[in-house]
Amino acid sequence: MKSVFDIIKTETLDPPARVTEVMNLIRARHNDRVQAMVYYGSSLRELDNSDKMLDFYVLVDSYRKTHGTGLRALINRFIPPAVYYVEHTASDGRISTCKYSILSLSEFEKRCSARAFLSQVWGRFSQPCAVLWAKNETVLGRVWAARVVAVETMAGATAPLLNGSATAAELWGRGFYESYRTELRPESSTGRSEEIVARYQDRYDAITAGLYGAPNSDGVFTLPTAGKSGTKRRWLFRRILGKPAAAIRVLLGAATFDGGIDYIARKIENHSGVKLNPTPAQRKHPVLNSPVLFWKIWRQGALK
Repeated sequence: MKSVFDIIKTETLDPPARVTEVMNLIRARHNDRVQAMVYYGSSLRELDNSDKMLDFYVLVDSYRKTHGTGLRALINRFIPPAVYYVEHTASDGRISTCKYSILSLSEFEKRCSARAFLSQVWGRFSQPCAVLWAKNETVLGRVWAARVVAVETMAGATAPLLNGSATAAELWGRGFYESYRTELRPESSTGRSEEIVARYQDRYDAITAGLYGAPNSDGVFTLPTAGKSGTKRRWLFRRILGKPAAAIRVLLGAATFDGGIDYIARKIENHSGVKLNPTPAQRKHPVLNSPVLFWKIWRQGALK
């Protein structure tokens, strides 16, 4: 039976050329501040689909040195992560689009743990992803270790909900369902969580065994039950806080690239059906107008 750390270490990837080109472009853009590049999301699951936007977490050593401006570094520190967008014409002529989030390596470690109340990071990185590049073996080990903690945190935040026993699919499906309900998402939380687990069923079986020991003959694991009522309350508060927090991050992300507010408007419409229709002034100064935009999308029901 493998440990969770051993399983995480096997999650490697030989990426297509277009992914490597975009990764190198991002590293060059941030002037040697990058400590590691972590690839995740739907494009990782569908590598051959060049229409899928690439998703990276870019782990850095310094917000100030990475961003070069005090305001952006300050925002990244207090409302992380900062979100950037890039388009790149690959060597095969296809245009690759990429959204990447900047977080310090130490903050990534913190947010993969139970010290972070919201599940944005530990929920995401308990799922399959790949470290495409790391500055050195020490950094790589820290990222792997943080991901192990993310797995443990997600499992610990879910197991008490399941009355002492569950299959791996039931455990992780329930966890991702609860996590997705705290975010702005266009798809069904239930359908998405089931699809994620089914695609990597062997992985979740192995990880659950690494956490809780071997299952019985029916594939059912014995789970801890302590703290069920407290666990339910925490997920309730995550739902209350999570969507407004996600909306704020989305609006702030509009300031990090040209045409950003229109990209964010499309994102909000895709996720909630709410049309933002920003004014020219809001396009020019998205951060300054973010309270107004936030109020507008809240009034129209984008945060339900």
